[in-house]
Amino acid sequence: MSTHIIHRPTTHHPRVLRGARGWIWVCACGGASCRTPAQAPLAWRSALIAALLHSSSVLP
Repeated sequence: MSTHIIHRPTTHHPRVLRGARGWIWVCACGGASCRTPAQAPLAWRSALIAALLHSSSVLP
């Protein structure tokens, strides 16, 4: 039996970061923009809008 407790944040504050191929967003909950080579790089505005949508649509 494990006594390890996973603490997940109750709010979502994704960060928009510049990656090697373009802009990405990541969140402490584990959510992130797609980071696979098959996806076209995101423009900064697209990454920001996706991060804002994530923070407003995910329930705590």
